Amino acid sequence: MSTPPNLTEEQKNQLRVLEPKLRLASVRRDFEECKNVTAQIQGLLRPTGHETRLMQSKNWLYETAMEVGKIDYAIRGFIGVRQKASTSTRLYLEATSLLAICHLRKSDLEKARPFMVEALKCEKNIKSESRRSDFKISLAKRFDEEALLSSIATNVCEDLNVDKIQEDAAKLIQTKHEDEILELLGSNVPEGALDFIERVNAESKNLLTYEEKLMLPSPATFKQKKKLGKGVLAAFQTVIWQSLCDKNSDVYKIWFTNGLQAVLDKKYLTTAIVGALSGLKIGIYAIAVYLTSLLIKMGIETFCNVYQPNNLMALRK
Repeated sequence: MSTPPNLTEEQKNQLRVLEPKLRLASVRRDFEECKNVTAQIQGLLRPTGHETRLMQSKNWLYETAMEVGKIDYAIRGFIGVRQKASTSTRLYLEATSLLAICHLRKSDLEKARPFMVEALKCEKNIKSESRRSDFKISLAKRFDEEALLSSIATNVCEDLNVDKIQEDAAKLIQTKHEDEILELLGSNVPEGALDFIERVNAESKNLLTYEEKLMLPSPATFKQKKKLGKGVLAAFQTVIWQSLCDKNSDVYKIWFTNGLQAVLDKKYLTTAIVGALSGLKIGIYAIAVYLTSLLIKMGIETFCNVYQPNNLMALRK
């Protein structure tokens, strides 16, 4: 691929508006807005051959598609990015990692495996040994979390009524301690699903050094209900954190100016949780109640500080 010309001042000025707009739409899980903004960026960059910059925007679009449950659309998109990007680039690595996650969300380890292997090797993509090790540990944890989320997905969706969920969550926190709620949450992971989680964990660990393996949770963690509940909460952080904690999100703005009660009065917190669960095809009413009660009990500020995810794009910095 030939080197494109330098961006014009007009292109730079438009990208200063469009790229942050795309990231904000991604944070809000607004897939249609992401599509519209990406189309504008494509119209701006493709005529001058700036494909790499365009593919970076498309990764944001396809990741958003993945988060709202449009997995097949995301898979086709990440395959397209991999075909256009150089195999030694961070862009290629991100598309490969997210493609593996797409297949894990479909509980298809066989299709995920080659992309997991390629992503966890990544010698060509990250030259620094320490940064490569950090990336591998973070990605292996993410693969475990995605396996956990896919294990509680179901084709049968219960009625996730926001008002009733918030009402039941409020009752629960009056009678249960946080540890008890975590144990209840862990109890909703089907016993048969643990095999899938353990197989994904084993696949990742095969590609890590001894020192890197020590940084991951022990497989025994998956058999303890309270720790399994913590695992579900940690896994859920990846898909809910930006909706709650990004400074541009509606929830964060209202919480910051008016406090948690205002967030609860408008049911923003519960609505965000239900939206994320629906995107993951996790239609289990009890899980919605337990997650809502845990976030109310610990508070948004604590959740945002303790459970901040290391997403793939952030690790680029």
